[in-house]
Order: sequence, then structure tokens, then C-alpha cells
Amino acid sequence: MPLYEYRCGACRKRFVKLLSVAQRDDPQTCPFCGHNETKRLVSRVARLRTEDQILDDLADTLEFSGDPDDPATMRRFMREMSAAMDEDPHEMEAMFEEELAGESTGGEEESA
Repeated sequence: MPLYEYRCGACRKRFVKLLSVAQRDDPQTCPFCGHNETKRLVSRVARLRTEDQILDDLADTLEFSGDPDDPATMRRFMREMSAAMDEDPHEMEAMFEEELAGESTGGEEESA
């Protein structure tokens, strides 16, 4: 059974009900004020994606977002990736900074 979203005409609050398709157009009682002056709303649909689909979408955006060798482009990509994967963006930023610092000190150590 799908979830339907309604708005009460009396108190103007929104609420959600789990109803059959046959019941969706019946007047629904507002759980906040008890009136049945409700209107069914068009709700947004959530699209569930797997981790692989999220990474594929991010890879597609990287192709069109600029030079992948540019640190600013990579930093922006890393922020987007950490947000999409529900990870701490500061942790990803710190890893990125460590990598950049390692490249700059790595060259100095080799020449010393």
C-alpha cells in the first residue's frame, strides 16, 4: 500500500497516510485537528540508488566538470563524493591535504 500526503484545509498542516489506491480519494481525517477537509497532495518520489550507482553518477559529473589534474576540481569532486556517500567531508579533505603535502615533500626529500 502506498503512502499519500494530505493537507488539512482547516489547520493547514500536512500529514501522511498509508492507504490503498481505492481509499486515496476518500475524505481523510486530519490527525492534528480532526477535520476532514483534506486535499491529497502530489508528493516527491524518493529514488533509492546503490552505492555503485551513486559513484557512477559522480564519475559522469567528473568527466564534464573540468580538468581532473586540477587540485580545485578534485577537491570539489571529493566534497561531492563524501556528501553522496554520507561520510565526513572534513576527513576526506584531510586525506586530500595529506596527499598534496606528501607530493610536495616527497619531491624535496628526493632532491636532498
